[in-house]
Amino acid sequence: MRVAVFSDVHGNLTALDAVLADIDDQQVDEIVFAGDLCLVGPRPAECVARLQTAAISSIFGNTDDWVLGRQQPPPHLQALCDWTLAQLDKEARTWLDSLPFSRSIAPTGKLEDDLLIVHANPLDVNQLIFPSEAEQTERYGRIRQSDTDLDPMLKDLKAGILGFGHLHIPNVRQWRDKLLINISSVNMPGDGDARAKYGLFIWDGQQWQFEHRFVAYQSQAESDVYHQAQPPGWQGIVEKIETMGAFPQNV
Repeated sequence: MRVAVFSDVHGNLTALDAVLADIDDQQVDEIVFAGDLCLVGPRPAECVARLQTAAISSIFGNTDDWVLGRQQPPPHLQALCDWTLAQLDKEARTWLDSLPFSRSIAPTGKLEDDLLIVHANPLDVNQLIFPSEAEQTERYGRIRQSDTDLDPMLKDLKAGILGFGHLHIPNVRQWRDKLLINISSVNMPGDGDARAKYGLFIWDGQQWQFEHRFVAYQSQAESDVYHQAQPPGWQGIVEKIETMGAFPQNV
C-alpha cells in the first residue's frame, strides 16, 4: 500500500499542480490532503476545484477554520480571510465546511499498525508538534517542546504512526513507541528550502516506510498571479517570493 499525503497548500495552485504531478508518478493507492488549502495564495477557488475534481480525500486545518469563520483569525489576517472567502462560491464553501478532522489508514486492522493523518495533532488544528529535541536544539538553540510536553497531546494516540503538517518543517520524531512524521508543506516553507514538499507512506506488509518528497516548481508563475489578483498584503508576499523563492512560514 502506497499513500501520498500533502498539506498546507495555502492557495498556491502552481505548487499544488507540481505536487500532484509528482504524486501521479509514484503509483500510489491513495492520496490524502491534510488541511490549510486556501488562505494566503491568489487562487483559493482553483485549489478547491483541483481537489474536488480529483476526489482527493481531505481534512481541514486551522486556516480553513479562519476562512470559514469557525475560528477567529489573527487581526492582521482578517482582511485576507474575508477576501479568500469571497473568492469561494457556495459549492466550494460547503465542500470546505464538510471536511473531517482526521483520516485513518488501517492496513491490518490492528490499531498499532494504523496511520493517522491530522493537520496539526490528534486533539486540535492549532497546537504545533515540533521536531525532535535534538533538532530543536540545533535549529532554535533550545528545546521548545520536550517529549514530556507532548504527553497531554498524544497520550490517547492509538495509531502507531502519525502524519501531519501545520509546522512547515519536514522531520521525523520518535515519541515513546510512536512515530511522528511532519510531511511539511506544499507552500510557505519553514525550513529555508523553497521547494514544495509532501510525504509518501509505504506499508510493506509488516511496517510503514516513509519518504519525504521535494518538488521544484516555477514560483515566478505564482508571483505573476499575485500581481493580477492582488489579495490583501500581496506586495509583501511577492517581494518574499521574488527574493527568496517562496513566502516563508516563521514560527
